[in-house]
Amino acid sequence: DEVSRRLVSHGPNALTEQVRPMAWQRFARQFANTMTVVLALAGAVTAVVGDLKDTLVIGVIVVLNAVVGFVQEYRAEQATAALRQLATGSARVVRDGTLVDVPVPDIVPGDVVELAAGDVVPADLRLVEVHALRVNEAALTGESEPVAKTAETLAPDNGGLVAERVNMGFKGTAIVFGRG
Repeated sequence: DEVSRRLVSHGPNALTEQVRPMAWQRFARQFANTMTVVLALAGAVTAVVGDLKDTLVIGVIVVLNAVVGFVQEYRAEQATAALRQLATGSARVVRDGTLVDVPVPDIVPGDVVELAAGDVVPADLRLVEVHALRVNEAALTGESEPVAKTAETLAPDNGGLVAERVNMGFKGTAIVFGRG
């Protein structure tokens, strides 16, 4: 009953799906960039002056810039979709004193999640028990080495930066060693 109440009050543990604009809208949006507008104005001035060669070069640059921006935005959307797919697995959660597999979107605040080597952290969480736990947070913090985690309470002046929050697990990071 408590899990159901928390799912209603906090919502699912999932990225919200937003309505995506049509491809032509995303492409048109590339021309709203300040630099693109300045280049387009420069192209218009060169056209009025009669320098067709410079007008053509500026036009090609404006279109090329829009194409590159469109492709980058498309790839970012694909990466987000891949992350969304990663988040649809299951996690081992203690409920009613029993360890059960729960779909990641059904994890609620207050759940105790069991983590082991090879797992992906299913939600942002506070570590309360660790045994030689090391987590790969490279995608989040840029750290090249797995981070040793602790269940200790941090000093009030510590934990400002994500990389310093060694008593936290962050959604999408990978457990490389130990358990928690």
